Amino acid sequence: MTIKKFTRFFFLLLAFYLLPIMLFSDDIKKADKLYRQLDYKYALEIYEKIMQSNPSMGIAERIASCYRLMNNTEAAEIWYKKVIEYPESEASNYKYCADALKQNGKYDEAASYYSLWGNKDSQYKAEAQRQANMCEVAKTWALNPDIGAKLENTISFNSSNSDFSPTRIGNQLYFVSDRFQNGNKKEKIFGWTGNPYLKIYVSDITSQAVDLLEGNINKGYHSGPMAFYPSADTLIFTRAIPPSANDKTTHGKQMLILAVKKKNKWLEKSKLTFDLKSKFSMQHPALSPDGQVLYFVSDMPGGFGGMDLYFSEKQADGTWSKPQNCGKEVNTPMDEAFPSVRQDGKFYFASSGHIGMGGLDIFSADGDKNSFKNVENLRAPINSPKDDFGIVFNDDLKTGYLSSNRTGGVGLDDIYKFTIGIKAEPKKELLFAVNGMVVEKGSNNPIADVEVLLINSNTGAERKIKSDAQGLFKFDLDKETDYIIRGNPLQYFTSQSGNISTKGAKQSTLYEVRFELERSKDVFTVKLNNIFYDFNKWNIRADAVADLEKVNKFLADMPTVGMELLAHTDSRGSAKYNMALSQKRANSAKDYLVNAGTAADRLNAIGKGETELLNQCADGVKCTAIQHQQNRRTEFKIVKVAPVLALAQIAKK
Repeated sequence: MTIKKFTRFFFLLLAFYLLPIMLFSDDIKKADKLYRQLDYKYALEIYEKIMQSNPSMGIAERIASCYRLMNNTEAAEIWYKKVIEYPESEASNYKYCADALKQNGKYDEAASYYSLWGNKDSQYKAEAQRQANMCEVAKTWALNPDIGAKLENTISFNSSNSDFSPTRIGNQLYFVSDRFQNGNKKEKIFGWTGNPYLKIYVSDITSQAVDLLEGNINKGYHSGPMAFYPSADTLIFTRAIPPSANDKTTHGKQMLILAVKKKNKWLEKSKLTFDLKSKFSMQHPALSPDGQVLYFVSDMPGGFGGMDLYFSEKQADGTWSKPQNCGKEVNTPMDEAFPSVRQDGKFYFASSGHIGMGGLDIFSADGDKNSFKNVENLRAPINSPKDDFGIVFNDDLKTGYLSSNRTGGVGLDDIYKFTIGIKAEPKKELLFAVNGMVVEKGSNNPIADVEVLLINSNTGAERKIKSDAQGLFKFDLDKETDYIIRGNPLQYFTSQSGNISTKGAKQSTLYEVRFELERSKDVFTVKLNNIFYDFNKWNIRADAVADLEKVNKFLADMPTVGMELLAHTDSRGSAKYNMALSQKRANSAKDYLVNAGTAADRLNAIGKGETELLNQCADGVKCTAIQHQQNRRTEFKIVKVAPVLALAQIAKK
């Protein structure tokens, strides 16, 4: 091979090995760029492909982060659990995993992951314990929902994407959605979610038809939510500013824009600057019923952290005053969002910083402007482990609409109807009882004078009753109590017990029980473990003691039972010798039980010799030691048995 050919071959071989690495590196760079541009949907698609061929903690962490930022808590939980399996995983991943678990309603598991987070990063130990304690509160609220409230998904308004922040004006419901518009193939896609930009829609509550709000209000980047002036001809809405061409690593900012209605079209009029020069976001407008106070959300400097609630007052010339923070009673170091004012002045907002059930929860507060008190979580079912926000009331102050991405919805965020303040019906005294019947198994004829026990599992207290001439019996039961019902074990050889519980019962209940008695025979065989012997020995082996103790306990529990001890040998040796050896073995078992406390007259030791072999190992048949061992045993047979008590399935009425 010439030097030229060798050189060409060398570089081809080098390219063959380096090309996959170069392609892999290019994929990483492309995905990382999309991630920095906040195009998580597209970055995720590449990261997941890379993870299949070249798994690593860094890629797994990016996948988990994408799902977290896209608010897919189920997938985030799965991937953060994968991330923390890597030894080099950071402590913050335990916190993110706990957040996802909490929003998935797994409160106990979430609490344990918060504790792990605190243990791995001591500077957050106090906060981790606080979050773990909040899981206990959330679990209590989830298990004890407000029976005076109910929710219903407004399926006619909702799409398979996000629909949220409803506002009602007359018979029309305005809301925000990133749904796909039918026939519009030029829709721009938001790389964060993979869905179209947010736009404002309107639906007629009666016809339930949904239309895009007309006018230039929906042009460009995201539009919504919105708040209407009392005159309903002017509104303030949120408009997102796209990231600059020079810096796509920021999400851009949100601003508040005034729009007016002209000839059934909503047209932008002016931006609300409040004479502020700084660059920060202002979004989620809400107006007081008289239209004189504007509430909104902002990350402007001087707040308590995250997004805070602010207010501005309308001036005589129609402009708005310099915003003021709504104060520490409603704002926290986390995020507050989606304010709303009910027609009677009651203030509502969403928060991830106050004690809640998962993500964003809806809270109420008394007061206005920067003077609030009595902040209260609306709890379940208004709130859920997921995000709940954007509440608005109808004029009756008891019904309205809210937004939620809770499990079971039509799309990502859905709009729900709600009702609160439902008056509970007067509580009726609940009555609980058990009716039973004792019959003969097979014939179903009633049996009288059968003793039945009802045992209170909480206190151990017993009640006894005997079946009447028709085989019937009855017990009254207490509320919130667990019971065991069974036949008296001192009267019957065996009994099946049944469990009855009135705990959690919301209505009066009658439990039906049916006992079936099987007529006794002279001999009844019960399954007890046999005991075995060494070859040509009759002493009790160490491994037989435990089984003999079980037999002794059985006899102590069943004082009316007699027992035959049937000892057997293998076939080796003469039949006469084996008969004598088996009798010695039966006697040794009897002696053990008598010494343990069983009356001798209840036991009958019988040697059976080699007359009842369990296998083919008779005289002249070659067998293994194990096979011969199977034949060297003592069996236990119950005799003189009282009727067997059986419990049929418990039914409720």
